[in-house]
Amino acid sequence: MNTKRILTSAINGFRQMRWPAKILLLIVLISFFIVGAVEVTGQPGFCNSCHIMNSYYASWKQSGHSNVNCLDCHLQPGFSGFVKGKINGLAQAVDCIVGRVGTNPSAMVSDASCLRPECHSVDEVSSAKIDYNGVKFTHEKHLSKVVDGIKISCGTCHSHFEGNEHFSVRNDACFACHFLRSGTNGDLVRTSCQNCHEVPTEVIKRGLVTINHAEFVSYQASCEESCHKSEIRKISKVDDRSCLSCHSFSKDPNTSSAELHNAHTAGEKVECFGCHGQVLHGRTVVPSLADMMDCQNCHSDTHQAQRTIYATEYPMQDEKTDRVLSPMFLTHVECTGCHIERVQRESGVLDSFGTVAKATPRACDTCHEEGTGQKYVPFWQGQIKAKYEQVKLRVDNLEARLKVETNQETAQRLRDSVTQARLILESVSADSSWGVHNFKYTEAMLLRADEIVSGAK
Repeated sequence: MNTKRILTSAINGFRQMRWPAKILLLIVLISFFIVGAVEVTGQPGFCNSCHIMNSYYASWKQSGHSNVNCLDCHLQPGFSGFVKGKINGLAQAVDCIVGRVGTNPSAMVSDASCLRPECHSVDEVSSAKIDYNGVKFTHEKHLSKVVDGIKISCGTCHSHFEGNEHFSVRNDACFACHFLRSGTNGDLVRTSCQNCHEVPTEVIKRGLVTINHAEFVSYQASCEESCHKSEIRKISKVDDRSCLSCHSFSKDPNTSSAELHNAHTAGEKVECFGCHGQVLHGRTVVPSLADMMDCQNCHSDTHQAQRTIYATEYPMQDEKTDRVLSPMFLTHVECTGCHIERVQRESGVLDSFGTVAKATPRACDTCHEEGTGQKYVPFWQGQIKAKYEQVKLRVDNLEARLKVETNQETAQRLRDSVTQARLILESVSADSSWGVHNFKYTEAMLLRADEIVSGAK
């Protein structure tokens, strides 16, 4: 009853006041309300009142920044940053009330917030030598650097994804820049093992193998170009499906990596592993013998001539519509379809005790009537060898003419003709099947070489 009387008395008193007094009173009351609202909404506990912030609040409480107010980091320093932050916070509060918020909020913390003198000064951060889980690290080499469109900021490496720590560092952020490479751009950052690690002093034993790093260092062996090459050379493979986690469409294939990096790091913070997945670093298992002996390291493209003839990829035919395709190629016959006979590479010679798969005419009988291979293979080879020798003789004669030619312009034309014809002859010789891989195409190549020689004047 007393409350009702007090309220009635206050309303009557307000009605009896002059308008200037009423306006002044309202201004005072609104000012007190705004100040109170600003103070309340500036407390970390207010952030925790939204259920989607509970986990972030919990990680902040047990982190090294638990004595720092949320707004000190998440608002830009200065009055304008404070006002913008409050307006943005009001909009978020409205979204929360009407149910328009997602379950995975994203927030950016600017370098200006971190690098204030009262927090982490640039001089202090740059001069500090850090041991991060046994890895040597310095901020000096990272601050304000730009790598393939990524401007390195505090938030590039520090996030809230590592365990329960708020704004900690996840290794994947380091690995993404230092170890990923693309087929066109190469390494984003060329990294040496000793840039981060000290050379191990202890002797490591792996089964019957003893590894003494001091011995390798005495040989001046390169860590990253020998034993640990696979640990620091990871191919970057971003699945287009990862884009659909945030976007309605996959990325434009013509967009460069620098443009993508800038779009995903300069605005809303997207973690590196969100697109690149987990980037593993460090040897966790001893590779098998087969993995250690990767033949492609040395024997790359050793059958390029054969593939060129079989698939008609020689430069003399630059139009796909003009290609003379082999019937075997058109029916997808693989190399193992004809190379079925296992023989030693060189009979009677101590080699690697291995064998090679040799082609044999009887392989044709698997798909064709019996005797087809024995009938056609010698015929094809005889025809091609005869044409090859004929063209080779003409090229030799043209080359002999070139040696006595005194006119420089004529000599250059002859030299170009000889070079083109020789390249075709070398391709046919290197293929060594003498027409079996693609009889019509090989014949067309030799005819083309003959035309080049005949047209030389």
